[in-house]
Amino acid sequence: MSKVVAGILCICLLWLGISNFPLNIFSWDVFGYYLYLPLTFIYHDLGIRDVSIVNEIIEKYHNTGTFYQALPAGDTGNMIMRYGIGLAVLYSPFFFIGHLLAAGLGFPTDGFSLPYQYAVWSGCMLYTFAGIIMLRKCLLIFFNELVTSIVLIIMVLGTNYTLHSSMFGQGSMTHNYLFTLYAFILWFTTRWHQEQKLTYIIGLAISSGLAVIVRPSEMICLIIPVVWGVYNTESFNKKIKLLIKNKKQLFFFSLLFVSVCFIQLTYWKIYSGSFWFDSYYNPGEGLDLFPPHTINFLFSFRNGLFIYTPIIVFAFIGFIYLYKYNKQVFFSLFLYTIINLWVVSSWTVWWYGECFSQRGIIASYIVLSVPMGHFVVELTTINKNLLKYSVLGIFLLLILLNLFQTWQTARGILFSPRATAKFWLAVFGRTSPLPNAEKLLYMNWPTNGEEHFTNKDEYRKTHTWKIEFEANEEIPKERLDTLIVHSGKSAYKFDSITEFGPGISRKYFEITDKYHAWIKASVWIYPVSDITKNPVNFVTTFIHKGKAYKYKGFGTDQFKLEMNKWSHISVDYLSPIAIRSTNDLLQVYIWNSNKMKFYVDDLEVQVFEPARYPYY
Repeated sequence: MSKVVAGILCICLLWLGISNFPLNIFSWDVFGYYLYLPLTFIYHDLGIRDVSIVNEIIEKYHNTGTFYQALPAGDTGNMIMRYGIGLAVLYSPFFFIGHLLAAGLGFPTDGFSLPYQYAVWSGCMLYTFAGIIMLRKCLLIFFNELVTSIVLIIMVLGTNYTLHSSMFGQGSMTHNYLFTLYAFILWFTTRWHQEQKLTYIIGLAISSGLAVIVRPSEMICLIIPVVWGVYNTESFNKKIKLLIKNKKQLFFFSLLFVSVCFIQLTYWKIYSGSFWFDSYYNPGEGLDLFPPHTINFLFSFRNGLFIYTPIIVFAFIGFIYLYKYNKQVFFSLFLYTIINLWVVSSWTVWWYGECFSQRGIIASYIVLSVPMGHFVVELTTINKNLLKYSVLGIFLLLILLNLFQTWQTARGILFSPRATAKFWLAVFGRTSPLPNAEKLLYMNWPTNGEEHFTNKDEYRKTHTWKIEFEANEEIPKERLDTLIVHSGKSAYKFDSITEFGPGISRKYFEITDKYHAWIKASVWIYPVSDITKNPVNFVTTFIHKGKAYKYKGFGTDQFKLEMNKWSHISVDYLSPIAIRSTNDLLQVYIWNSNKMKFYVDDLEVQVFEPARYPYY
C-alpha cells in the first residue's frame, strides 16, 4: 500500500515540476551552488581570478541581478563561493551528462545551456524520488503500511515540501537535497543500531558529511545517531558499551565523515589560504542565537511555519506520544528538533526571503515524520469515531489548504514572505490577484541597489537631525571657515589632512520602532578643487558591532557640482531589510578619500516612517 502511495506522490511531484519548469534553473542562489562545476571543469578558474568570465555568463543567461554569490578572499586575489560545495558534489553526475549532451547536440558547452539545465533538473527530481522512497523505508521501521501511507501524504502534500521539491526549480535548492540526505541519515541510524554492519556506518558517514558540506549548520545532524537509544542512565551506559564494542567502525565513521567534510576545507585552503573561511560573513546578516526569532519564525504572517504549514503542529504534538511509547527514539529526535528550530530561527532574515512558508526547516520533516506517525497511531486507537474522523477531516482540509496556497503562490496571488494578517485574510480563498495588494504588504526591498523614495504620501516625517557646523557644536575651530558659508556663521573645511568630518549617528531605536524607514540625507557642498575627477563620498550606513552593513557611498561624480559655488546633494537610503539589533547605529558622514579641498555646510538627516504599520 505505502509503495503505491510513494509512487503516486513521485508522479505528482514530477507533473508539478514539468508543469512549472523554471526559465533558468541556474538562477540566484542556485547559480552560486552550481558555479563550482563550470568554473572547475570548463573555465579552469575556481578562484574566480578573472571575474569577467562570470560577468559574461550573467550577461548571457541573466542568472542574477548582482554577483552576490561570491566574495573576495582577503589579499589572495581569489573569490570564494558564499555557499557550501555539497550541492555541486550532488549536481556533478548530471553536470557531466549535460556536458556530453551539449557537445553531442551542438549546444554551447558553457555549463549553462539547455542540456545542462535539463540534466541537472532531472537529477533534482531523482533526488526527490529518492527522498520519498527513503522516507517510506524509515517509516516502515516504526509503523504499519496504513500509518506510513498517511504520514507520507501528510509530509509531502500537506507541507511546503510540495513547492520546494519540484516547482520552478526549487528542487535544485538545498532543502530538497537535505530532505533526502536526512532520510538516509535516519535510515542508516536505525539500521546500524539494529544491526552493526559496516555498510550502514559507511552510509551514515557519507550522508552526514554531505549534509554538512551542503549547509555547515547541519552539523547538528550528528545529534541523531549520537543520542539515539539514550533515555536514562542505563541506556547511556549501554550506548557507551555499544560504541566501545564497535570502536573500529566508529573510527572508520569519523575518518570517512571528516574526509567528506575535507572537500569543503580543501577548497577554502587552496583559494583563501585557510582551512576555515567564513563565507557567510556579513555584519548585516547572520545567526542571532541570543535571542532567536522563534516566535516570528513560527507565528508571523511573514512565512510563519504554523501559519502556512499548520499541519506540522500535529508532529510537535506527536512528541508526547513518541515519549510515551518509544523513549529510546524520543530524546534523539526531540533534542535535534529543538536545537534545529533554535538555529534555523536565529537567522537575521528569519522569513528566508522569497519562499513559501519556512523552507529552512524542510529537512527536519524527515525527523518530524516520526512523531507525526505516533500521533496518527494514537488517533487510530481512539474509540470515539466522531473525534477520530473529525481530526482526519482536519488533516484533509489542511492538505487541501497547503495545495491551494501553493497554487496561489505559483500564480502570484499569495506573497507569504511579505504578507501581513490583513493581506492573508484578504487573499484567503482568492483565485485571482488582489488589486492594490502592495498597500497590505510589507515593503519590497529593491534588489538592484537603486533606491528612490517616491511614495512619500505613504510615509510621515518623524525626525530631523542637523549639523550646522557652528562654533558651539564642539567642532575644532581650525576646521571652521567663516568666509565661505552657506548659512549661519561658519562652514566645515576639508583639505589634505582631513579624511573624515563630523557626521550624524543615531541608534535604530532612536530612528523608528517600525520595521523599516526611509532616510533622506543631504548636505551643501562648495568645491574649490575638482571633486568630480577625484570624488568625495557621501556615506550612509549601519554599524553592527563595529562593522558596516548596508553601506552606501554616493560619490560626488554622480552629481552636477559647480566649482566655487554651493550645491545641494540629497540621497535616499532605505533601512536594511532586517536590523541585527535596535542598538545598531545609522551613520551619515563625508569621506574625503582623495584628500581634496572643499567646504560643507548644513548636513541633515530626515526620517520617514510608514504612515500605516502592517501587523504580523
